Amino acid sequence: MTATPPLPSRDFRTAALILVGIAAALALAWRAPSDLPPPVVAASAPAPGPAGTPAAAFNLDTAMRLAGTQVPPELDSFYFFAMLEPAPEAQDIAELGSKMQAAARERDYLGVAGPDPERNRRTLLAALEAHHGEDLSGMILIYLGPDQHRAEVASAARAAGVELRFVAYPEASTPL
Repeated sequence: MTATPPLPSRDFRTAALILVGIAAALALAWRAPSDLPPPVVAASAPAPGPAGTPAAAFNLDTAMRLAGTQVPPELDSFYFFAMLEPAPEAQDIAELGSKMQAAARERDYLGVAGPDPERNRRTLLAALEAHHGEDLSGMILIYLGPDQHRAEVASAARAAGVELRFVAYPEASTPL
């Protein structure tokens, strides 16, 4: 039986240096839980629904899942613009406009949602208006919002030459 030759000292030193480097990186990057920033919450207080019944709170996972139902299964991804962070509306309008241009260029889908339906509607309409005259026809817009936004959003999408897939959100609650 033959014994395996000992590892060359150079390999041992390299391995030791790598382990020391990893340990140092972990030690420098480690933060106590109290030092971590608070988690980002993607929900808002429920808005009262029809007849005073509370509507469901916004849930980003649900919104993305609903938007995904409008995308062919063979596509791995699509653009999604979620207005979660408190940012000036002008900034959201500019960022949404950039996403619309990218989606149009790539002939891709763009989902739009957020916890404040009125702000979502205003932002989308302003972004479409800001890019009036540009060719956005390659984009397929998926808008998640209340049914009362359907006609206004559809009209603006038609005027921009954009195909619209409207998804009522929040979904109508089902009785238990």
